[in-house]
Amino acid sequence: MNVDLSEQIAIVTGASRGIGREIARVAAAAGAHVVLVARTAGDVERVAAEIEAAGGHATAWPADITDPTATAELVAGVAARFGRIDILVNNAAATYVANVMMGKADRWRAVYELNVFALVNLTQAVLKHMIRRKQGRIINVGSVSAELGASYYSAYASSKAAVDGFTRSLAREVAKLGITVNSIRPWHVEAEDENEAMAARAKMFGKTTEEYLEKVIAESPQQRLITAREVAALAVFLMSHDARGIHGQALNVCGGTSM
Repeated sequence: MNVDLSEQIAIVTGASRGIGREIARVAAAAGAHVVLVARTAGDVERVAAEIEAAGGHATAWPADITDPTATAELVAGVAARFGRIDILVNNAAATYVANVMMGKADRWRAVYELNVFALVNLTQAVLKHMIRRKQGRIINVGSVSAELGASYYSAYASSKAAVDGFTRSLAREVAKLGITVNSIRPWHVEAEDENEAMAARAKMFGKTTEEYLEKVIAESPQQRLITAREVAALAVFLMSHDARGIHGQALNVCGGTSM
């Protein structure tokens, strides 16, 4: 099935690398005009140039979405420029590797500021435009760790559990308004940010990154990591008209790890 997102305006946060970059690429290939959001201008401009070179449409929009003013300017600017916001992908996230006893409060707060509060704030701002038009797609990138837990990853896993609760609650509120809200919960993904977190966890266990990676892969029934492309394919389907019946769901892309 080919997904047609022609004329759709999609905001994707954390779009400079990993899952966010791949979601932006696949959405653009399906016809969407993608607004790429990340903190570093050079990074999102590079991804936008890649998408444009491949024949897609993309706009780089550097912004720190933990800043409410920047978020308000982002949403107002996109709405003014394009006249609509059809899709929001809340992908930007922070991680923190530490055991619970040694975890620092300021690092926990930083994780929640981006993973939860910035996500909620951006969603509120975009939702006003979707409610006015009675249509829209909101996709939150969560984590299967919200269901399974993850040692030394409690700040991240618990923040993603909050995202799942927000997803289901918002879905109930907007169910009659032509707006769908879902979360995608990947397992370990082959991506730069995941590799960095894995290296940090490996160090805590006194292992090399390669040794720890072998252990992680052994935990998967499929004996592999998930690819960013697999996550992006599901995200783009959820953006489509054919996915309108999928609502309020937390969908695992985990190779069977949560069985």
